[in-house]
Amino acid sequence: MTFDAVFVYSIGNPKEKLWFAVDFYFRFDIMKKEITREKGGKFMQTKLSIGSAIYNIDETFLRAHIECVMRQLTEETELLLIDDCSTNNSGEICREYAAKDNRVRYISMGQNGGLSRVRNRTIEEAAGRWIFFADGDDLLSAHFVETALRFCDTDYEIIIHDRLKFADEKEIGKESPCTVSELTELPAEAGRALSISCLCLDTGLAEPFGLPSRAFYHAAWGALYSKEFLLRYSLQFPDGQKKAQDSVFNTRVYYHAKNIAYLPYVMYYYRNNQQGITRRYSKDLPEISQSLIRHHQNCIREYYPGDADVQERYQRNRIMSNLIDNMRLNIFHKDNPKPRKQRKQEFLAFIEAEPYKTAIRCFDAKKSGRWEWRLPVSLIQKKRFTLLNLFVGNDTAFSLLCGIDKRLHKALR
Repeated sequence: MTFDAVFVYSIGNPKEKLWFAVDFYFRFDIMKKEITREKGGKFMQTKLSIGSAIYNIDETFLRAHIECVMRQLTEETELLLIDDCSTNNSGEICREYAAKDNRVRYISMGQNGGLSRVRNRTIEEAAGRWIFFADGDDLLSAHFVETALRFCDTDYEIIIHDRLKFADEKEIGKESPCTVSELTELPAEAGRALSISCLCLDTGLAEPFGLPSRAFYHAAWGALYSKEFLLRYSLQFPDGQKKAQDSVFNTRVYYHAKNIAYLPYVMYYYRNNQQGITRRYSKDLPEISQSLIRHHQNCIREYYPGDADVQERYQRNRIMSNLIDNMRLNIFHKDNPKPRKQRKQEFLAFIEAEPYKTAIRCFDAKKSGRWEWRLPVSLIQKKRFTLLNLFVGNDTAFSLLCGIDKRLHKALR
């Protein structure tokens, strides 16, 4: 902090003092924690921190993830392997790689606290100007680092990029280097629209800004974030929220963002893992869903109070998504050990409880654009437990039937 800054701080108004305090904290934090490395007589500052969330990951997936990043590391980048106290050999594997390269840091959380705490620890530990949040079983583009560094000196707060799903690494094939020389700057009003989109799970709000479906900005790994921006607004992941924490984080992030850019290039490959969190049985999902709704309602009260349009979008999209997930991953999941009679009682109680009761009654597939939900919601409205039990618990059959129903209705429109 310069003499002039100190003088202004001493006489400035409270808002100016707050800004100088935040600015000074960030600069001091960077001076204290930034990793500088000597190469060719020059010191290189860390521009990019890649923070990978690690917890009980399959060894093959974890090694593939770490190695795809390490092959790209430069003197301006670092990889943070943050282990949420894995009970398998994930921690040992991470330590093995960290011992080979001083640009790789292994960090143990000390106590299992969930993904939100791992992400927040990433923000705390990151030495780079930019932060990227990764999952330890996914893959980054072979050209991720060189592409990210190309834009690290820009003044944007968020850089959204493309992603693709894969089940087998052979599907990725040989990647071409990124040829984009300039980012696409989004208009100022994009921040509010993307915030509401993350909150309400309404992807249609991104269409006016030219963002394709593969630009999955809802997820933490869907963008690069400026660390200074995150610190300036104290943006963190909701502590204790076990699922969909990205939706809360990004609702807040995009609300505050004024400088957003889009990079039309696939930077991330999301592994379609059959044993992943989006497929396996979750016994406490109803409680997790209620916690998520509370976080979302706090966002609505803080950012969109009295906005009937936001509340209506939230009900027809986010609440219905929670409903479908609870049917798939809890009540009708094949690994649910509860007897049929108990599951039926829980099903009837669930759909009669608010906010689901109203959302079910008011569901309009045409208005929501979610034709894939029409069949299961129709059966839920009619309380057809037996039919739901036959196919909702079978993820393949569920996806197939919903997809067929969606295509039929699109063809008949």
